[in-house]
Amino acid sequence: MRSLFLSLAVLTITTGTALAQTPPAPADAPGAKDEKLNANPCRDEVAAALQKLRKTSWFRMETAMITETGPTKMQVDYVLPDKMHQRVSTASGGGSTEVVLIGDQAWGNEGKGWQALSTDLTQQLKAQMYENVVEQQAEVGNYSCKGKTQFDGRDVLSYKLETEIGKDESKALNEAFRMFYVDATTGMPVSIALLAPGRETKPLFKTSYSYPLDIRIEAPKDVMKDGAATAPK
Repeated sequence: MRSLFLSLAVLTITTGTALAQTPPAPADAPGAKDEKLNANPCRDEVAAALQKLRKTSWFRMETAMITETGPTKMQVDYVLPDKMHQRVSTASGGGSTEVVLIGDQAWGNEGKGWQALSTDLTQQLKAQMYENVVEQQAEVGNYSCKGKTQFDGRDVLSYKLETEIGKDESKALNEAFRMFYVDATTGMPVSIALLAPGRETKPLFKTSYSYPLDIRIEAPKDVMKDGAATAPK
């Protein structure tokens, strides 16, 4: 299931940094004074929006990006804490892939019918969902506030990630940068975009968040009975 592994890689790219955040240290904790001196209200606002996302019962993440196979779109529905339905399609006509995860079971479909996924693959999916979506992580990066703007007809607050985790700032000056957009009314995440300097209207990838009331994730009913799909060798 090579397309499935592409999907997993994309999931990591779009959610890994985007959903990371730093919990505030208690006032009497070691280093709390240093944290206060280095306080970044913009970073804290991004962290608060991501915390709201984690506390919601469900949300949809839609991503458009350029991959080695060409323009690719991905839609992932989440019903927290342990349900996910992911759909990936490419503009090159390479077909589409679907994955459903419910608790300790998972199924995949690459256009030839639904198959139960192996235990190992299911555990990978569970671990990625927990680490990238459910778990509160250690770092969020250094954000700066870029003010209120319009995004898809909505008033949003915009933030620029100035220094990514583990990146040397001097090496990142001429590289693509990440923007984070938050609904100015609800405080919920709206979008994340990776932009190249001088080409801000054509994101390298763009993820949008929505919160449909009709999201339902159920096990597929027409699963083939010829064994579990496993990782390619």
